[in-house]
Amino acid sequence: MVADRTVRRRLASLTARVNLTGTGIGQLRTIQTLDGQQIVERLEAVDDAKRFLRYTNIAGMAVSHYTGTLEVKPKGSGSVVDWRAQFLAANATDRAVKVKVSTLFKTGLESLKPRFGVAK
Repeated sequence: MVADRTVRRRLASLTARVNLTGTGIGQLRTIQTLDGQQIVERLEAVDDAKRFLRYTNIAGMAVSHYTGTLEVKPKGSGSVVDWRAQFLAANATDRAVKVKVSTLFKTGLESLKPRFGVAK
């Protein structure tokens, strides 16, 4: 799956280290950011046939009820990535959390271009 192999590893351009603990549902991804913060996410659902995954944040973000989804959908002769997150900001402004999440998403999506190309 794209997210497991490419996005997770290539977030390294924004992070100092990414560690995976376990496999499959329940797998933890620990992201150590360049500024010393640590974000921990848990894989909640994977559907390889639908090219879909869902994860939750369990530590390190000023949020509650955070759920992220990533889905690769067919588009013409290629694909498009639909990466979304829903959350409630906690102990931070909505804007601050949106900037952090958007930066992580942008970095992850940009890392896909060299491997898979861009929409034409």
